[in-house]
Amino acid sequence: MKDWGPYGKNEGNVLVFTIGNPNEGHGPALPRDNDSRCANFVANKVCELTGARFIAAIPYATDRVGDIARDWSPAYMQMDECVEKSATFVKIHCEALQAEGIPFTRVLIINGHGGNIGIEHYERWNEISSELGMESILFSFAINYEPKVLVNSIPRISDETRDAYLGIKEGHADTLEHSIATVYNALDYGKLAFINATIKSHGIEEALKKWPVLGGLGGYLKFGDHRYDPLREIAGLNECLEKFEQDGQIYIFSDFARLVMDASVENTAKLISL
Repeated sequence: MKDWGPYGKNEGNVLVFTIGNPNEGHGPALPRDNDSRCANFVANKVCELTGARFIAAIPYATDRVGDIARDWSPAYMQMDECVEKSATFVKIHCEALQAEGIPFTRVLIINGHGGNIGIEHYERWNEISSELGMESILFSFAINYEPKVLVNSIPRISDETRDAYLGIKEGHADTLEHSIATVYNALDYGKLAFINATIKSHGIEEALKKWPVLGGLGGYLKFGDHRYDPLREIAGLNECLEKFEQDGQIYIFSDFARLVMDASVENTAKLISL
């Protein structure tokens, strides 16, 4: 037990958890737990690179927009409750490892669901860290999306392709999210073709009424009443809808998606290698 594998004494020094959303509408071409799958993919790749140990996926989710999120996210719970349950989940798993004599100093929680943004600011995480005798609990987002940086890192692409990549908007159930799902084999190409065929034959408004989660939750933005105003204030969603309407379909950029995910893995690995 004194021997070490390829990671040396850093093996398992950081414990990795993920938090996504186990049950959220993404339209017919993506799984309901797509955000969790994305976070889990990044977590496993980060552990391969750094020797961190992937422990578990936290099975809870919240949303910054409040109770209206239940329309597309039945697993929604209020943020206070989500933080308390998630912190307890992390603590139980950490205590189980400590009871087995397995040492670690930090925890990293990789968030794959935009609605969970804000949970990292709760003092409860510092309390858990102190109770467990750890250095810290860190947070990162599964997707690090900086289009200009990513596109400029590609040495040989056409101007047309470069412009197409720079035009990609980040939202929900959009071109970027469908493209990223190809990296971890979670896209149903046949159902995506059905979505695009529906848009072509019936128009984008009819498609958004049928699948309001598409295009940055575009159906709720476009047709929802005043209750959905908090959704309209989330940065990027309106731009995502505008781009979806402009494109008139969901594109798949598999090469760009791989670049995005590679950068996300690399940046997250750097975070815990410091």
